[in-house]
Amino acid sequence: MAKSSDNPNPEPTGPKKAVPTGNSPLAQAQRRAQTMASRKPTDPAQFFREAWVELKKTTWPNREVLTKSTTVVLALVLAVAIWVGGLDAILTQVSSPLFTSTHK
Repeated sequence: MAKSSDNPNPEPTGPKKAVPTGNSPLAQAQRRAQTMASRKPTDPAQFFREAWVELKKTTWPNREVLTKSTTVVLALVLAVAIWVGGLDAILTQVSSPLFTSTHK
């Protein structure tokens, strides 16, 4: 009869995790993760070839969409800057009497 200490890789005790089967999203994600974990690292040239293939699949915005999106982002950044600046000015006016000394 073998002792439990004879096994170099003992099974962990406790409840077993159910391995999802079928085509559920969880099962698909776990299969992809297992496949990616077992892959060998690729050389840099292979990486850049694959990256280039993926970039060719990308839909890039045209000039009109890019201009409109940039305008929206800059307007929102300006609006938030004004909001934060105004809030800072108000809070400074409210809190400054609390931190100034009146005696000499």
